[in-house]
Amino acid sequence: MKPRSLLTLLYLVTLCAACRVVLSETVVITPGAIVGEWHATAAHPEQGNIDTVFVINADASFSGSLAINNEPVWQYSGIWKLEGNRITWEYLESSLVLLNEDQAETDEILSVTDNALTYRSGRRGTENILYRVRQE
Repeated sequence: MKPRSLLTLLYLVTLCAACRVVLSETVVITPGAIVGEWHATAAHPEQGNIDTVFVINADASFSGSLAINNEPVWQYSGIWKLEGNRITWEYLESSLVLLNEDQAETDEILSVTDNALTYRSGRRGTENILYRVRQE
């Protein structure tokens, strides 16, 4: 084998090994890891305090509510489907009228622990964190 061919072969083997490492780092989420009650609070500069409660059930249903300054503004429910680290939410009921394009959305789950679920919104591209509500 010529030195140049050997160098090319070594380069390709290294590249393939690096690709395998990247692929193996893809987050795989198990449904049981996300089941539970989650909460998030944010301070909006114009709206005030925004509180979200989100319940993900083992039967692939979900429900939630959003309040601004302790005033309920949205309640919703639907079904979810998990594929790898992508979760699709299909809204079946909503106290607000949803446009057709808003009746389903897919988010990317970046990580999930016992305490926090971090995801990237497919619609807005923002990273968000939900915190698990502990039942006493």
